[in-house]
Amino acid sequence: MTTLFWFVVLVGILIFAHEGGHFTFAKLFRVKVLTFSLGFGTPIRLGRFKLSFKPGETEYRIAWFPIGGFVRMVGDDPTEEVPPEDLPRAFSSQKVWKRFLIIFGGPLFSICLALPIFFFYNLLQDRAAAAQVGSLVAGSPAAQAGLRPGDKVLEVDGRRVATWGELDDAVQDGNGQAVRLLVERRGQRLQVVVKPYHELSEDQLELLGKRWDLGLRHERQGNLVGVVAESPAWRAGLRTWDRLLAIGGVPVLEWLDVEELLGHLGPGPVVLTVLREVALEAGAVKIPVPVLLELLLLVPAKDGALPQYLAGVAGTGLEAADLYIKDVSPGLPAQKSGIVKGDKLLAIDGRPIKCWEQFSRAVAGSAGRSLRLDVRHGRQVRTIEFVPEVITQKNEFRQETRKLGLGVVYQRNLVAGRMIPRPHRLQHALVASFTDTGNVIIMNTMGFVRIFQGRVKASEAIGGPIMIADIAAKTARKGWREFVQMMAFLSVLLGMLNLLPIPILDGGHIMFLAIEAVRRKPVSIKTRLAAGYVGFALLAALMIFAFSNDIQRYWFSSF
Repeated sequence: MTTLFWFVVLVGILIFAHEGGHFTFAKLFRVKVLTFSLGFGTPIRLGRFKLSFKPGETEYRIAWFPIGGFVRMVGDDPTEEVPPEDLPRAFSSQKVWKRFLIIFGGPLFSICLALPIFFFYNLLQDRAAAAQVGSLVAGSPAAQAGLRPGDKVLEVDGRRVATWGELDDAVQDGNGQAVRLLVERRGQRLQVVVKPYHELSEDQLELLGKRWDLGLRHERQGNLVGVVAESPAWRAGLRTWDRLLAIGGVPVLEWLDVEELLGHLGPGPVVLTVLREVALEAGAVKIPVPVLLELLLLVPAKDGALPQYLAGVAGTGLEAADLYIKDVSPGLPAQKSGIVKGDKLLAIDGRPIKCWEQFSRAVAGSAGRSLRLDVRHGRQVRTIEFVPEVITQKNEFRQETRKLGLGVVYQRNLVAGRMIPRPHRLQHALVASFTDTGNVIIMNTMGFVRIFQGRVKASEAIGGPIMIADIAAKTARKGWREFVQMMAFLSVLLGMLNLLPIPILDGGHIMFLAIEAVRRKPVSIKTRLAAGYVGFALLAALMIFAFSNDIQRYWFSSF
């Protein structure tokens, strides 16, 4: 019932906006509107109560079949005879430009619905990510230029920036050229020149076109730990994927805190506060339960070179969990090469790797060639060779995603970066409403292009009402922000689809109006009817295709 509720809310708003566009322009030009209907079929009737009312010449109703709606005007059906008294107000009697606006009003309102959605979405966010570096991608242009976590970016090519969004916009505006950053570090200012590289797109779709990346991240490296076998941390009882909360009673919020606190301790015992997730068995079900532990770590003396296996902070064998393997997918190169859960990735093609994104970028850029990977298992390091395979996975909406990979699962070890009050919130919301809507238009356009290019399967991209209902319910459970964002995306998509030059759709009617404007006479009724049958057949085929995709996605895939 929850899924049905959110589906009705979503589709109801989308249909109301679209049909409201046709209705508004029809009323503006004094065209006689007979029916404004949300849904098809007869009005919903509950006993004596009917969801229909007619305060004047127009009947307003909500019908049983919710997939769509319509605005019926006098003279919009070329096969019906218009009463003489209604001729001046008939749709067919209006000038071409008026009929164009009435038809175009539906897609226009659908696309423009995204503007107020994004405006209020941004206006209600009173906090923004600060333009302060939380972490860096190892080996990235920013890392090579000497930037560090905690650096505050003040300017990009002389342009003042306060938020992370402004920093990213300034980098994108550079179109891949080197940018000059004015950075504040511990009260001192310095200038750094950084040339960005292409932003990593593991699926290679690039729906917003090529984007540029300095290798700066707002999120900070988190406090999930990896533990080397037989190290002091291991003997103290620490295990990989524990979350380190405090060292000697001092809270730990990010990995920099761990390095700073343990790095300044002398040899001897220190109490660590750890949060560990354990699985309690309740019959056939395992329930994850967080357990708070206090463990005693003996920090070794720094009296010379330590064995390689004791790599980690202050020789304790304690390190960030970023490159530890959380799980291995069956039948893929990782399992075939003997990689198991708990192993750690060390280097690829002889180059040390420090973060997961660095590894992903190397794999994505391999172009199918063999890669050499150093992996630590326990205290032993071994080298394997593998050829990245295209890995197909299903996202939360049961759509397939594809990317080159090894077949290992990792756990994100990031925590939120510094937030500040949103500066110039009203101005930001106004500008963002247009830029966000523009980005959605670009993404939808590129989505169509990728389908025609064969880079996205139509069976995965196209869905019917079952898929829409599933998306509505899942985004609603995540919160109102995700739900309204998805609503804006689908509303723009609805408007763009209706502009396709297919008879029976708004775009098909606009095509006939364009022909009429050029020929200076309407297209014959016979031609319009024949085109309407073709358009109906195409639309029916598309609906059948979408329904079959839904059945395949939500029924057969579960067996």
